[in-house]
Amino acid sequence: MIKHTRRPDADTAGTVSLWLFGAFTLVALPIGVFNLFTTAPVELPVELTIGYMFATLTAFAAYVHGRLDHVAEQQANILNQPAQGVEVFHTSEKFLEKLIEISIGAETVSTLNLSPARGEHSNLDVYFQRLHAYIRAKRSPLRSFRSIASIDSNQKLRFLLARSLELTATGRASFAVFRQTTTGPLLHPLSMHITVKDGQSFVFLFPPVNLTGAMDSVLIRNEAVAQVMLGHFDKLWHAALHINEGRRVYAANLDLLADLHPELRDTDEFHRLREIGS
Repeated sequence: MIKHTRRPDADTAGTVSLWLFGAFTLVALPIGVFNLFTTAPVELPVELTIGYMFATLTAFAAYVHGRLDHVAEQQANILNQPAQGVEVFHTSEKFLEKLIEISIGAETVSTLNLSPARGEHSNLDVYFQRLHAYIRAKRSPLRSFRSIASIDSNQKLRFLLARSLELTATGRASFAVFRQTTTGPLLHPLSMHITVKDGQSFVFLFPPVNLTGAMDSVLIRNEAVAQVMLGHFDKLWHAALHINEGRRVYAANLDLLADLHPELRDTDEFHRLREIGS
């Protein structure tokens, strides 16, 4: 709610200017009328007239300045009011804090993972640790966690396989990757993280996590927006290459990923997932 503040200094200046102008009129007007009918007109001293008018104009200018300043202040208050159901964050630290808050305790999570691999951003590592612990918890209310990731590097792909291997047994987590023919970050125009927690929908829109800490993101609490974004995510999910869906591991898709990065075949994560899926 916007608070309307009074400015007694501006109000006082306005009152003074009106009183001065009124007093000058009460004196000058009769003198002017009198001078019309006399051969010896009454003349006010120029110094008095100029000084009086200057004082009046100064008071009026102070009033106008005060009112303009008040209008500017009210305008700033209006523009700074957050839209209902919308929060804006300007740093990766604040973004990740809120990301953890809306994810831990959620019943469903649908997210795009366009971030770097584990070990490159400490706050991001905390998010993954907290999230994995929540997914593994026996009494977790989480029903579904879905993640679509970009294959930025061989390290990122190994990290994805490690996450899949760690969480497959829970039956709650599903991982997929974009169908990339080459390794590298995707110039995806919109990253999203959609959760449902305590019956309320949250949609985070953000760029890939910026390691410098400067990062703008928007959190929207709106059911209609959440349904639209979830529909978009579902289309991406159906087009993605699935590593696992719950306890089901796709061995053939693991082979496709190994064709992109042959060194995966020498990793423990690949062979253990391959055995689960075979």
